[in-house]
Amino acid sequence: MAGEQRPAHRPSRFSGLGFRSVNGMAAILVLVLIVLPMLALLIQAFWPNVFTITPNWHFSLAGFASIFGTPYTFRAVFDSFGLAIFTALTATIIGGGVAFLLEWVAIPGQGLFNGILWLVLLAPSFLIGDGWQFLIGPSGVFGTSALGHLLLSPLGVSMVLALKLFPYATVAMSGPLRGIGQDLFYAARLSGASSFRAFRRVVLPLLIPAAAAGALIVLAEVLSDYGVASTLAQSANFPLMTYSIYAAMSIFPVDFAQAAAMSVILVALVSISQWVERRVVAKRGYVTRVAGSKSLAKQPTRHPWLWVLLLSLLFVVALLLPASGIVLESVEKSLTGLQGGFHVTFAYYRGLLHANYALGGLVRSLLYAVGAASIGLAAGIVVSIAWWRQGGWLVSVLKALMTTTIAIPGIVLGAGYIFFWNQPFFSNLGLNVYGTPVVLMLGYLGGSLPYAVRVASGSMVQIPPNAVFAARLSGVGLTRIIRKVFIPMMRDTWFRVWLIIFAGVVFELPVSQLLYPPGGPTLAVSIAHQTVNNANVQIGAALTVVSSLVISLIVMAFLVIQRRGQRMPAVEQAQAGSPGL
Repeated sequence: MAGEQRPAHRPSRFSGLGFRSVNGMAAILVLVLIVLPMLALLIQAFWPNVFTITPNWHFSLAGFASIFGTPYTFRAVFDSFGLAIFTALTATIIGGGVAFLLEWVAIPGQGLFNGILWLVLLAPSFLIGDGWQFLIGPSGVFGTSALGHLLLSPLGVSMVLALKLFPYATVAMSGPLRGIGQDLFYAARLSGASSFRAFRRVVLPLLIPAAAAGALIVLAEVLSDYGVASTLAQSANFPLMTYSIYAAMSIFPVDFAQAAAMSVILVALVSISQWVERRVVAKRGYVTRVAGSKSLAKQPTRHPWLWVLLLSLLFVVALLLPASGIVLESVEKSLTGLQGGFHVTFAYYRGLLHANYALGGLVRSLLYAVGAASIGLAAGIVVSIAWWRQGGWLVSVLKALMTTTIAIPGIVLGAGYIFFWNQPFFSNLGLNVYGTPVVLMLGYLGGSLPYAVRVASGSMVQIPPNAVFAARLSGVGLTRIIRKVFIPMMRDTWFRVWLIIFAGVVFELPVSQLLYPPGGPTLAVSIAHQTVNNANVQIGAALTVVSSLVISLIVMAFLVIQRRGQRMPAVEQAQAGSPGL
């Protein structure tokens, strides 16, 4: 175009790379971290002899046949799906009730309850399972034969998962409850309907899509969960698909075909549930607010403290009881519970200094978490910028991959990394990364990248394209644009991304259990070794308490730093730095 201003010069070296280069970098990251491992898993499922010493492309369904021909794995498939359906219904009922109390009813302490809700959501499921076993299991502090039998049953496993996952349903329904306009509700009231009838006939129908979405999210989470499957369900002799994959990878000789086939079935079930959830949300035609109307104010109640008591009891059962089980087990002298006389000792905390699978795992996990969060943040920035560009077939493919790969369970991703990186041609190329900390770090990055991009992409749309376009017209290189525009304007988002990856990696179990290098167990592997393998249950409980306190202090310190940094808004920092472009 005539009069169009072009950059006077293009900075040299990396700073001059354009946004197309970002697309290429993003594609390479997604290809190496996610696509190739999943492709190797898919090949292993249908062409099981490709990766053998004498490879061939003979198509075979032997892995699937072994699943449905073996009672244990056949039962695992149907147990997993049945457990997911029952738990999703239970968690949706609980989560809907909590959303109603937090968003509809005016009760004291709602901010506190919202904070506790997120603590329940973020707590690792395998620690919740361990906590319940320590508390009321057969050898727990308050364990009896009746309580132990109830806990170690399909109903007990389902209730533990429902109490862990109901916040997903709460979050899914809280937004629609807040968005209901007052005109709809008051119109029903003016027509003579009571508050209860107006709620039942107006509000509840509007919540159907949100409730269905919440239930499907919980269903996918139950199918993907490995923590409870490897602790509580395994102790209950209740086989689930995620643990069956680990079992197939742990036997000798390793049944690669069955593990790959089970992984394909699991990913298919999770993907279908997430696809249905997206369809439910996309087809939602339930208008909740008339144009110009305000949100409905929270309704007063005659007995606010009764609802506060009910919420408190729920969160005590969901979080405080399993946490107290871990603490009590860590100071119990012997595994006899109250029946044999509870004797307090701190010897197991001192034993952490000398025990195998103890503090070394905590230190290694902290180092892995810092490295994965830092590298994952850089990778997330690259992929998010490619996502932000909004154009081209490559960007469309990246968006589809980032959306679908969230459905990949951690145990499946770990299996894919084994199939991909444990190949002879990598050794021939001198890339001997399998069985080293490198492949474990790659596994952490592959599992964290989709979440990092999804979190960042919601904030990226707020960056004005004109600011980036003006900088490019001025001849500014991409790295400087990232440093002066993208990072300052999204400082809080990048901080959240880093913290999310850090907190997720520290207690990560399925990928760690499959990929940790010999002699270098992570924190989650160390806890599982002490508790699930019964090496020393009290040592495992003490390690859980110490590591939880250390990580909580680290997270709180970072949150304090972030809050202090918010004194100068991120946009003002970007504007302050703009003359230096």
